[in-house]
Amino acid sequence: MPADQLLKATANAGFGRFPICTDGYFFPKSPLEIFEKGEQAHVPLLVGWNSQEMVYQMIMGQDKPTLDNYKKTVEKLYGDKSAEAMTVYSASNDEEAEQVATDLASDRFIGFSTWKWSDVQSKTGGKPVYRYLYARPRPQMRSEMGNARAGLAGGVIKDTSANKPPAMPPARGAVHSAEIEYALGNLSTNRVYDWQPEDYKVSEIMQAFFANFIKTGNPNGMGSPEWPAVDNNKAVQVMHIDADTKAMEDKNGKRYLFMDKTAKK
Repeated sequence: MPADQLLKATANAGFGRFPICTDGYFFPKSPLEIFEKGEQAHVPLLVGWNSQEMVYQMIMGQDKPTLDNYKKTVEKLYGDKSAEAMTVYSASNDEEAEQVATDLASDRFIGFSTWKWSDVQSKTGGKPVYRYLYARPRPQMRSEMGNARAGLAGGVIKDTSANKPPAMPPARGAVHSAEIEYALGNLSTNRVYDWQPEDYKVSEIMQAFFANFIKTGNPNGMGSPEWPAVDNNKAVQVMHIDADTKAMEDKNGKRYLFMDKTAKK
């Protein structure tokens, strides 16, 4: 299948998920059971996710992101747990509703599962865990790109046909896959975006973190910002990677604890 058709398919809200196959060989048990029993590889872990992994359409479909529509979506998703969901994913007006719906869609897509991995590894893995939130949005596209738009998971879409998928709203953060070029240090080879000096700064910091971790199992060093490992006896520190990269206390823990509780039902 051509790449442009794959991008169109995944740009539509509600595209399929990837289930776990417990095959008795590679996964002799469910991954969660393996990690909870401490039977995984006991190695350091550096893991994180982006500030906008998914768009609100993932949960709201074609409904406008108003406060009323957001409440209806939460009620549909969580039923008798919707009141609790609205306390951890709270909004009081339409603008907040769009952002919180984006956060909820992002957590349901990949944020929660990555948090769960890092959380259980920090409790049973016996080695340091370093958690990050990548928050640097890509800059605007270069003028030469004309009316092209960013794809949901990378690439660009140039389609003038009548059957093109609905346009995605402007990014509210770092979208899924946006960090890859920064981590690999190849911004200059991508002529789609109008990279700024701050983008190269973020790229240098991220490369330093990754290179340190690959060599030593610890992202610290080479003049990079101090990155504390997860300590479950204290407020968990998360490295916020942006133009002003720094470790900050995790403010979203209640969201993931709620997700964890509903996932067990």
